[in-house]
Amino acid sequence: MSQNFDELVRQSIAVTLENMAFMEVLPMTEEAEAKKGEDAMSARLLVLDPLQAEMTLTLPVNLLQNIIDVVHAFPDDDVAEQIRTDMLGELLNTVAGRLLNDFLPENQAYRLGLPEMGQERPESCDGPTKTWSYDVEGDPLILTIVGSGFFSDDSEQA
Repeated sequence: MSQNFDELVRQSIAVTLENMAFMEVLPMTEEAEAKKGEDAMSARLLVLDPLQAEMTLTLPVNLLQNIIDVVHAFPDDDVAEQIRTDMLGELLNTVAGRLLNDFLPENQAYRLGLPEMGQERPESCDGPTKTWSYDVEGDPLILTIVGSGFFSDDSEQA
């Protein structure tokens, strides 16, 4: 796995969270690592063209709510669940778009599926797998990419 691709992933996540919620993305810490098993939500997004892959973004509901509070300024409790799923999908779409824009040749078109949500990590498709884990405000943020085109067949974890 190229360190350059790892940096593209980190930068895609960091720019997204800094621009949307003014949050800093740090390397995984013990504090965030300890929270990995807590109540979390996941979104899965298929990359359809020109690569075939699946991206999954997983983060604690608490972190997602903190992002929503910054972006939407305290949403109504009645729509909180819908806002959570919308925000998680928007985060994943933005990270995927930034990553593909930086990874693919200039002006290369790409096609993405629609985000699918889940309370737990969804099942991943077959193929080479790579997972990146970060600390955002003391909570874990995990991105997993499964499929061909981004990296070799060796499964790795950052």
